[in-house]
Amino acid sequence: MSDIAIIKAQADFAIDLLNNVVYENNKPVESTILSPLSLSMALAMVYVGADGETNKELGKLLSEGLKEEETHKYFGKLFNNYNDNKPKNYTLELANKVFVKEGFKILEEFKKFINENYGGKFELLDFSKSVEAAKIINDFVEQTTHDKIKNLISPDSLNQDTRQVDMMKKTDYFVYFEDKELQMLKMFYSGSSSEEEEDEDIYMVVFLPQERFGLQKMIKNLNGEKVLKLLESGRKTKVDVLFPKFKLESTHNLNEVLIKLGLTTAFGNQANFSKISKEQPLQIDKVVQKAFIEVNEEGTEAAAATAVILETRSMVINVESIQFKADHPFYYAIMKNNEKNGHEFSFAGVFYG
Repeated sequence: MSDIAIIKAQADFAIDLLNNVVYENNKPVESTILSPLSLSMALAMVYVGADGETNKELGKLLSEGLKEEETHKYFGKLFNNYNDNKPKNYTLELANKVFVKEGFKILEEFKKFINENYGGKFELLDFSKSVEAAKIINDFVEQTTHDKIKNLISPDSLNQDTRQVDMMKKTDYFVYFEDKELQMLKMFYSGSSSEEEEDEDIYMVVFLPQERFGLQKMIKNLNGEKVLKLLESGRKTKVDVLFPKFKLESTHNLNEVLIKLGLTTAFGNQANFSKISKEQPLQIDKVVQKAFIEVNEEGTEAAAATAVILETRSMVINVESIQFKADHPFYYAIMKNNEKNGHEFSFAGVFYG
């Protein structure tokens, strides 16, 4: 199986997810960080236990047109190998787990598949003891992300906080592209030489609209295919970069967003998770994600945790330096090359300052 098809599907998912979280939720627009990868991995685990229409909706959302076994092969490999060969100036932590209401007999087929492909990342919890259950979930997330993400499970309010410290300046050779709508810059997580940059698999890409207040319009015009083409369009050029140092944490309750994106049955009485348990029917009660990013001269730290809770239902060119001044709102993503065949969205966000 080529991973190209699923990478294209995931690129679309990343753009749609960010657009809905930032601009389609009737909340004030502000800086945001989220992890399409973390969410997709969590949903892939739920996909294992879904049947009927719920199974079809998850398949379409994660990897439209692919067989379910191909999807699990891709995400299982990603789940187990993601942190191999990380650059020194980039730290990524992901915590994903499915929590099922205690009292159900979990099917052995589900347990075996999750253990073999996703590291056994599911757990039974007594949700009637809400304080104890929240502590178990939060302790798992804090330990897995080395304390980058704390208190994942808390009251369902969007709590976002950003702080601009100052701007970083650097002149170097970067992969760069521009057109009448935007400037694109790739910043590789590597050593100091451009040769090392060519070999790195992980990078931050920044899409800066040409219009100072044109971020929303720019994002509305993007889709997965366009972003993937833009990523292949850049050429190595000398660029004067002005970029903010920032630290940001965002919390998202993603139920409504996922329903808008087509996951309509999973949250209600039409849900079918009969491949998890044949006993009392299950539905998704909530999908919560908390993401963190810090960008400074030393590099980038990023972490994300996604919990799905199942309840019973009710090239180089010598030219003069180009100016890339990220002094107005921009879209950014942290990407990983997939065996040189494509680009995976680990994190995506917008920065408003």
